[in-house]
Amino acid sequence: VVEEFLAAATSGRTDRLVALLTDDVTAVSDGAGLARRLLRYRSRERVASFVRAGFTSTPAKRRLAGGSLAMHLARVNGTPAVVAVVGGRVVGTVAFEVRDGKVASLYGIAATGRLTRLDEAWQRRDPGVPVIDGW
Repeated sequence: VVEEFLAAATSGRTDRLVALLTDDVTAVSDGAGLARRLLRYRSRERVASFVRAGFTSTPAKRRLAGGSLAMHLARVNGTPAVVAVVGGRVVGTVAFEVRDGKVASLYGIAATGRLTRLDEAWQRRDPGVPVIDGW
């Protein structure tokens, strides 16, 4: 489901993304540390719009991240996740709660201070081949 979600999120087709979300989906993001409070989204359409915006590659996002991202599928805190990496350093992650073959919740973290432990754990493992390289 997470692979399908990632493909839909980066495809530019919102309808594909909405179809992968439960009716009561929620998304929470730390706003990459730029927001004063957590950002919360509810409803399939709002979550899909938020996700598409977040997974759309732009030169400004690459500059903010420090370069071109590689995205890996992984498990974070026991849940499926997408981990974004630049130069071997974790710059963000989205963890998923999957229910009945659909995404029920998403939790996005990109604030540098919140990624320290994840980055340390990432450095100790072989990440394998990214599912998206050069985003």
